[in-house]
Amino acid sequence: MAYKRIVAGTDLSRTANFATDRAAALASKTGAELYLVHAGGDAAKLQQLADEYGAAAALTPRGNPADALVDVTQEVDADLLVVGSVGMSGARRFLLGSVPNKVSHHGITDLLIVKTDPPPASVSDYTSILVGTDGSDTAMRAVDMAADLSKALGTRLLAVCAYEPPTEQELNAYRASSGDVMAQWGASRELRDVPDEFRWRIAGASQAEDVLERAVDHAALRGAVAEAKAMEGNPAEILIYMAQVEDCDLMVVGNVGMSGAKRFTLGNVPHRISHHAPTDVLILRTT
Repeated sequence: MAYKRIVAGTDLSRTANFATDRAAALASKTGAELYLVHAGGDAAKLQQLADEYGAAAALTPRGNPADALVDVTQEVDADLLVVGSVGMSGARRFLLGSVPNKVSHHGITDLLIVKTDPPPASVSDYTSILVGTDGSDTAMRAVDMAADLSKALGTRLLAVCAYEPPTEQELNAYRASSGDVMAQWGASRELRDVPDEFRWRIAGASQAEDVLERAVDHAALRGAVAEAKAMEGNPAEILIYMAQVEDCDLMVVGNVGMSGAKRFTLGNVPHRISHHAPTDVLILRTT
């Protein structure tokens, strides 16, 4: 994965510097141009920081920080936006929480959320990348992109697939929507309102293994070696748990899952992971 232009948002706080350190390291590894953005008036301090990092530009747009970062990212045609999970503390806190949410939902570009709460002791090279997949076309694109990044950075790559057997309520809802008139007649409103999406999720271990086999093949085609693990449970919770037990320092997810009528939505997964992950999180634009 060769990023060309990376935008890093900063409030010039100590914790935000960890995010800009990470952005600068990635720019160096991938040969990308680095743009520093601060939605404030301290242009001199930002320029000093940009000179230290060898950044291509230091930009100080006015307005809401989230909107300013998204606007600059579009203006310079960047392919990666880097932000810290939090900025300054207390009354002066510069919240970046809306930025990950906005970018991940609108798919403007790839988004790297650097874990700055608590602040890390230092910023070192990534050593282990975890990528989540549900077997959809968009999720497999995330696997491809994670494999490219793993190869470029020389890291371990772990592909994880979570599976969730349907509950009795969901099975009843499925029967009621499958053409069984008697089942439909007897179904409660609660069951009738259960969305169809549940039937398209990864429901069993064997299906998860098939998904992971394809993920390993995808990675191999990109010149990367991927390990694979399946586990039962909620996708977001499983990815967070596996990142901890496998000692990963970067989690990679696509911004959505399958599209159209068969969609098994992963939209809430990036959102939950961005708030609770023990590691940095890379949300890839897969649509």
